[in-house]
Amino acid sequence: MDPWRPRRGHAARGVVSRSRVLLAALALAAGCSQEARVPVLPCPDLRAGCTLGGGARVQTDVAPAPLAPFVVTVQAPHAREVAIGFEMEGMEMGPNRYRLVREPEGLWRARVLLPVCVSGRRDWLMVVEIDGVRERLPFTTP
Repeated sequence: MDPWRPRRGHAARGVVSRSRVLLAALALAAGCSQEARVPVLPCPDLRAGCTLGGGARVQTDVAPAPLAPFVVTVQAPHAREVAIGFEMEGMEMGPNRYRLVREPEGLWRARVLLPVCVSGRRDWLMVVEIDGVRERLPFTTP
């Protein structure tokens, strides 16, 4: 039996089923491009620190380099949850999400490890997520 062909007496349901499949495919495609809507903010020097759109501030203790641990600090006094991850445009980097730990005075901190890109690319995006709101900071590694 052809799943796209409505069964006898169910012509309208067959049309609805096709419409639902098409809408689901469009929604899935829109979800795949959702990352493009996450703002990319300029951040010339992560060690000096950068201000995010909501007023929070992110900073690293050293310049990030692959497989060299470093500390990320986010100043977000009113946040309930802070996480970061690392991505590259158009390349899957695997799971590397870190939940930061709350410290006194609204600081969130984590010791993290930047993955290695086997293709040799050095153009990274640090994704900072504060209470579900994501922003991306571009940086390059040596």
